[in-house]
Amino acid sequence: MLTQANSKLADIIAEQEAIFVKRQPASAALASRAAGVLAGGVTSSWQITQPQPVWLSHGAGSKVYDADGNEYVDLHGGYGAALAGHAHPAIVKAVKDQVELGTHFAQPTRNAIVVAEELARRWGLPKWRYTNSGSESTMDAIRIARGATGRDRIVKVEGGYHGHHDEVMISMKNGRPCANHSPRAG
Repeated sequence: MLTQANSKLADIIAEQEAIFVKRQPASAALASRAAGVLAGGVTSSWQITQPQPVWLSHGAGSKVYDADGNEYVDLHGGYGAALAGHAHPAIVKAVKDQVELGTHFAQPTRNAIVVAEELARRWGLPKWRYTNSGSESTMDAIRIARGATGRDRIVKVEGGYHGHHDEVMISMKNGRPCANHSPRAG
């Protein structure tokens, strides 16, 4: 009985994957091209998907569009970076204004204080530290938690993506081990 159910499920998955691929010929072409120059054929290991990754071209408001023009509601939000939506006019203007002044100085700027003051006001937390990525944030969070608790082990969600570093690059694909398994993460 289980084998028959598994077979039926495999048939349904194959049918849906065929529909998915048929409506995305441009994504298929980009995936093929990327395989020659990007490790795993994508820009991040969590994007390695079957039957192929969805290659996006742009976003507007709460929607994103793939290379074939298919529209999707963006439920990802760029890990929170796009919570105001894509291409919001006020954000586009603020970014353009800043780019004209320079982008990355690797030194403190007045705006670092302005943003920290606003975060402190909104969240009631007096001190802030900026990071360059979610991965850097989870590395810092793990380091702080280990220091505060004296414990080495961490808990992570099975099959979930928690950043791109050894402590969390395990079991990202629902039970399948990752090549970067860290003995420390257990």
